[in-house]
Amino acid sequence: MKLVCKNCSDLPGAGGVDGPNEWLCTRCGEALAVSLPDVGSWAEAVTDVPGVGRYAALLPAAEPDDLRSNEKALVPVESPRLAEALGVASVRLMPQTLNDTGTFKDNEGVLLAAKCLEWGLSSVCMHSSGNTARSYQYYMERLGIVCTAFVPEPSAYKCPTTTMGKSQVIAVPGNMVNAADAAIAYSKEHDAFRLTPSQWKIEGKVPVGLAIAERCADATIVAVTIASGYGPLGFERGIRRARSAGLPSLGDYTYTLFQAADAGLLGAALREGRDEIDLGTMVPPEQAFEPTLQSTNPNRTLPLVRQLVAETGARIDSVEPSRVEAEASLLIDECAELDIPLEYEKEKSAFICWGGLRQAAEAGHLSPSDRVVMVVSGSRPQIQLP
Repeated sequence: MKLVCKNCSDLPGAGGVDGPNEWLCTRCGEALAVSLPDVGSWAEAVTDVPGVGRYAALLPAAEPDDLRSNEKALVPVESPRLAEALGVASVRLMPQTLNDTGTFKDNEGVLLAAKCLEWGLSSVCMHSSGNTARSYQYYMERLGIVCTAFVPEPSAYKCPTTTMGKSQVIAVPGNMVNAADAAIAYSKEHDAFRLTPSQWKIEGKVPVGLAIAERCADATIVAVTIASGYGPLGFERGIRRARSAGLPSLGDYTYTLFQAADAGLLGAALREGRDEIDLGTMVPPEQAFEPTLQSTNPNRTLPLVRQLVAETGARIDSVEPSRVEAEASLLIDECAELDIPLEYEKEKSAFICWGGLRQAAEAGHLSPSDRVVMVVSGSRPQIQLP
């Protein structure tokens, strides 16, 4: 698959037309479009490269082998026990904690690293609340690109390996704004390209959507915890891309999305009909229930998530900490039984989703015929991390 510009792609010239920007042509500034291959079946569409690389033909990367990741993370696991607890037909867990750095951010990290190599970048920097920093560090370093990441001190525990080769994760006193300021200053001082690619972040979640389309085409609900909403935006792009390529995909489905009650800015803005979120309200509480769910900039995704909600009938619900804690033990036991690594104390993302699903079941938002795909977006125990 390629990103093409209607004005420039057929013209002679050095290099491609895409770059680390908002999907605009690097030559003329026009919006880029997707050029999909002609495939007739999933057997023709996929490759032998494990993990994200399986879907290389449907992703804008030149070298499939650069997209290698843990193949088990994109294979859903059936859980009759959780289905019974929700009163639904089935529950399949997409075990993203099996990724190399333990979270679903690896889908994004491996793709961005491959693209940075294509773009000829040797040094990049960025900021995040933790998981993305570790993922970028790992995959950039694997391809010989130096990545310097900045994270707020309250969530620095998510990055136990601060140095990996020449790449570093640096804890910054304060919050996400302070981490962003540190990345900006570093970029200017050290000539490192600062990655702030919203469209590429969405694209980085497409592999999960493609895996759902390929392996869970009968799903009626896709459930996941969100911060800025990049996850479901990417899943939806993947599901639609499969359909556009002529591949079997989901039929009648929706999203059930959850946020921690103290990090529910995006959902609240949608419910209240706001067009913009006051960045002054984005400062996380001193004792955030899950610090890594504090959003980077939901104003970028707010109109896109509003469109997703309108087109799919999705709902975004807040979940109180007491509910998450009350429901955690069943998910802990079931994931242990299914060999899906998960640790409640280190990150509560998956537990927020499970608590939210139990809440939705009690409220009558789930039906006995529903087939739920739950994206396990927490983190595996730190002793298992690279």
